Amino acid sequence: MSDMDSAPRCSVVIPTYNRAHSVGDAIASVLRQTMADLECIVVDDGSTDSTPALLASIKDRRLRVILGRHAGVAAARNLGVAHAQAPLVAFLDSDDLWRPHKLTHEIAFLDRHPELDAVFSDLEKEDGGRVYPSFMRETAVFSGLLGEREYRDGVALSRREVFLVLLEEVPIKPSALTLRRDAFDKAGRFDETWSSSEDWEFLLRFARAHRFGYLDLPLAVLRVGDDSLHRTDQARGDTAMIRLLLRERRLLNGDREARAAVQRGLVTRVKHFGWHHGDAGRRRAAAAVFLRGFVLTFSPGLLVRAVAVLLGLTRAVP
Repeated sequence: MSDMDSAPRCSVVIPTYNRAHSVGDAIASVLRQTMADLECIVVDDGSTDSTPALLASIKDRRLRVILGRHAGVAAARNLGVAHAQAPLVAFLDSDDLWRPHKLTHEIAFLDRHPELDAVFSDLEKEDGGRVYPSFMRETAVFSGLLGEREYRDGVALSRREVFLVLLEEVPIKPSALTLRRDAFDKAGRFDETWSSSEDWEFLLRFARAHRFGYLDLPLAVLRVGDDSLHRTDQARGDTAMIRLLLRERRLLNGDREARAAVQRGLVTRVKHFGWHHGDAGRRRAAAAVFLRGFVLTFSPGLLVRAVAVLLGLTRAVP
């Protein structure tokens, strides 16, 4: 920033734990932003690898390193925001990257739309050697909301449409999200009791009272590595997502449209959880997941899948 005594325009929070192999690249992508009026807050969540030494070797006055106890990503993000000085806060996971114009585009959009509380963008996704140029076009629900149009200058979304999408899937990734600090404070911090799906839980709470905008530009790179939860403990992740959607269903009461959306979300998550076990050859576990899902949703398709997997049939039962 040009004046060391003035607050930066945006505070960037990077939580990290044992990511010495990737966090340096994440930080470099922040410090290379064309919008240089920022501070980069890295919260080391008790790393036991060479992460502390790597962080100490980076010399940039915009970088601040906060040492936290090993309490999880939600606590690390909250700690970073607690130290933030700027009116805008952006997040970056320590295995992801930003394109150089990421903050320039997002902050300019928020300046044009003072009625909005947050903006998120598209991402490029790298997973197992495959590259997906547009994460959003791979989504099942949000891509339908976008249709064939491109919103390269951005679009303001209603609270309702974002909330309904979030009851089915999570198109908003922390690495592609910038929000106003006062809106973050009003919505409440990340819930540190969630060891997985903490971002989805926060977004659902945020979307109930705050508005998002969307930029149809891949301004971040989502990198799915060998140490991602999807690889290391998918069962924990799927269990947390199902638990979260069940909570939302209890809160919806007479909202028939929202209950239909959360029903679709639950069926989808149960399918993925069951397929996870089935693909690993755990047929009984897969059948148990499908049966439990049937009890929760009364979806006949889940009951059919339970029977099919026990009989050794293909997972792709209609």
